[in-house]
Amino acid sequence: MCIAGITGIGALSLGLKNARAARRHRLEAQTDVLTGLLNRRALFERMAEPAALRGGAVIIFDLDNFKAVNDRYGHAAGDEVLRRFADALRLNIREGDIAARTGGEEFVLVLRKASLPLAASTAERIRAIFAESRVDTEKGPVWAAASAGVALATDDGENFEAALNRADVSLYRAKAGGRNRVVTELKLHSLRPAM
Repeated sequence: MCIAGITGIGALSLGLKNARAARRHRLEAQTDVLTGLLNRRALFERMAEPAALRGGAVIIFDLDNFKAVNDRYGHAAGDEVLRRFADALRLNIREGDIAARTGGEEFVLVLRKASLPLAASTAERIRAIFAESRVDTEKGPVWAAASAGVALATDDGENFEAALNRADVSLYRAKAGGRNRVVTELKLHSLRPAM
């Protein structure tokens, strides 16, 4: 009986250890190593449900002239700039919001239950905080900036990718308009389907 009990406890312990390891590996696979934010795959997995974005907004950020930071100050400084931007995102998200690094210097913030003015003001706050952030290097201080595009989700079951594409169009307008700015989509979509 004792041997069976010890064997059972050992098997339970091994099972718990394996479960913890599996959770840790899943979390690591969903996390951007440099910033600690979600990665692109994890963002798209979380937003796969058709109603996942309903009543929310998507903000896409791109760090302005980031290649020049890496070229002039080195990749270590560039990495620190990326971490600083991730910190600015973390300071401005609410419970239920999702922040992710989706590419080299591209980030996405999904705001749950957000109006266009709330999304625009959140994006502007993040942009301003980041613009004031300075990274000190041996070659001098690095000041970086970001541009953002904002799109409000429609209430008609629009998928995440469609809203992200509209936010991306706004981002391109921000870049074309001089960078270091927030631009919202031109066409506001009705929150109610037409009757």
